[in-house]
Amino acid sequence: MSRKIEKLDSYVLKRLKSQIYASSLASAVREIVQNSVDAHAANINVMIDFSDLSFAVYDDGTGVSRSDLNILASQNYTSKMCKMTDLAAIKTYGYRGDALYSISNVSKLFICSKIKDYNSTWMRKFPSKSVMLSENTEPPVDPFWKVHSWSQRESGTIVVVEEMLHNLPVRRSILKEEPLFKTFNTLKTDMLQILVMHPMVSLNVRYTEKLRGQTEVLFRSRNITEGLTKHQKMSQALRNVFGAIIPPDMLKKVSLKFNDYQIEGIISKIPVRLKDLQFIYINGRRYDDNAFQEYIDSLFRMQDFGNNNLNLLRTKSVGKPYRSHPLFILDVQCPQTVDDLLQDPAKNVIKPSHIRTIEPLIVKTVRSFLMFQGYLSPDQLNESLETVNHSQTVATSTSRQSQVSKCDRVLNSKMKVARVNLYQERSAVGKFKISKSTINYERIKKIRLDSQKSSLQSKLSSDHYDVGIGITRDYDNTENSLTNFSISRSVLADYEVINQVDNKFVLIRCSDQSVYYTPILILVDQHACDERIRLEDLLHNLLTDVLTETFITQDLTNCFIEIDRTEADLFKYYQREFKKWGIIYETINGTLEASLLQIKTLPEILASKYNGDKSYLKMVLLQHANDLKDFKKLPMNLPYLKGNIPIDKFYWWKYSSCVPTVFHEILNSKACRSAIMFGDELSRQECVILIGKLSKCHNPFQCAHGRPSMVPIAELKQKEC
Repeated sequence: MSRKIEKLDSYVLKRLKSQIYASSLASAVREIVQNSVDAHAANINVMIDFSDLSFAVYDDGTGVSRSDLNILASQNYTSKMCKMTDLAAIKTYGYRGDALYSISNVSKLFICSKIKDYNSTWMRKFPSKSVMLSENTEPPVDPFWKVHSWSQRESGTIVVVEEMLHNLPVRRSILKEEPLFKTFNTLKTDMLQILVMHPMVSLNVRYTEKLRGQTEVLFRSRNITEGLTKHQKMSQALRNVFGAIIPPDMLKKVSLKFNDYQIEGIISKIPVRLKDLQFIYINGRRYDDNAFQEYIDSLFRMQDFGNNNLNLLRTKSVGKPYRSHPLFILDVQCPQTVDDLLQDPAKNVIKPSHIRTIEPLIVKTVRSFLMFQGYLSPDQLNESLETVNHSQTVATSTSRQSQVSKCDRVLNSKMKVARVNLYQERSAVGKFKISKSTINYERIKKIRLDSQKSSLQSKLSSDHYDVGIGITRDYDNTENSLTNFSISRSVLADYEVINQVDNKFVLIRCSDQSVYYTPILILVDQHACDERIRLEDLLHNLLTDVLTETFITQDLTNCFIEIDRTEADLFKYYQREFKKWGIIYETINGTLEASLLQIKTLPEILASKYNGDKSYLKMVLLQHANDLKDFKKLPMNLPYLKGNIPIDKFYWWKYSSCVPTVFHEILNSKACRSAIMFGDELSRQECVILIGKLSKCHNPFQCAHGRPSMVPIAELKQKEC
């Protein structure tokens, strides 16, 4: 029986709505720190207790009066604005009056504050009223947070948030299980946004576990002075927050100005393994559009950005199995609109009001940077943008087209970008006059994450679990002839080997009448065929060794690799996962900017490939760590496998997505080098054995490198009488 519609209980409603603004520990910290910046604080210190989901923020801002403290954290109470028209000129992060209200509903909130030239410091344990803090007063919070009063000439605020989500136990349990490195990354990303816009703020973030009594510094803002240029402040802020992820001289300045629009920022001259270090800010708020960001990344990828660095490695790779990305921070200043401020509770910009102007300007900035780095010629700079897929719906109205055309016509302003002196190996800032561009905004589209398959390869499909899918045929309307083949594994269940062709191919006749009416002729690439057979044998043996923990390993001595603190957090979290693959290491904390990774043991197949090339080893280990983080690789659940799957029933192919990229590369190379080559003569019996083994493979239609191993060439029709 359906119930009648009723209003939610106010207590339930408060908790449900509060999760929007206080969805995580990192989001709550961001909101409080932004309040400190809005209060003109010059020094902000953050202490976080991850074990209890608690934190405290100390600042020297303007403070809060007693009367305001008593109404603070009431819903929609704010000092930032009174009416809607105030939003157009607002410069603060906060304006809704929702953040503290939401946090107070899902945590135990305590605030202590004082205004300059007032004698008294006032404190409040929500939802109680404020009381004066004196020497004889015991603050109603854990003594660990060290609440203090200020002198008459001082001002500031202390915000303590204890036991976040204590009244939402399931959500709290999920939050406590979140990997620590992900929380670190989110915190660093949010704090970097603040420091890019307010570089002179001294922002220090520490974390602890009260039970263990150990305190660590997550990052500390330092070495930023008034005398630095804006892009130098950006570079130092990046280094302060994320560590020594890239040498400072590899970050180049970019600058563009057009009417009321200005872009200033930095772009890395060399790539990094992390894709997370790409930031676009519009009027101080992060531009959150994955489609456009992926397109920008594709501009670098299409120009082979950074692959020259791979040539410097002593250890060479086949193809391009290891991904890399540019690092960039772009600060866009433009006319502010109310719509941009109301799009996201986290204060991000999802779709800018001036998107038709901003995005082409960003693209022009990036392409000019690529030209000055030698990836594009001046002629290519003014060519139309490459056509790539974009998931974002693009309007085609006349007004939009006219705006784009106007933007194209005026993109002839002077741009300051990074130049590289190829002869003296030094950089200098110069000016470049951009001629009339042919940018067509309609053609800015999202590049696909996976590479395009050939039309032939897309027709050769394999299903690992349903082997009953047969050949489909597609007739045209005029000749009623076969125009399209789609092959499944079941076709290879009934075949006849005819002979070798040109010492390169094996011709077979497939005549499975249950799935097709007439036999077909298929030409099999003998090298790709044998390569696939050998690869699957190698993968089966590798995964069996992982399951049985019988990896042959090699101990290393004095193998230390320098990593930044962000990478160190990643390696710490996935240390057990790497151990399953015979890779044993320890992370050694160094300075705030850099740490060390001590490699103790490697599996024999990787140790022989590594051969002392630490740059290569760092690249392949980081690749797997980032693949795990981005869910491109799955962890091996060994306890489950060992306890429930006998060795003889171990379906290894189900776990091939867990295999690190470096092992795939090594096994692909081994399978290729040892496989039958073009020109090798085979007897008919050898061809029969070869095709027999291929028919038992779980993916018989591709070689180790993804190329098709066979192609259907003819349909054998019965001659009509």
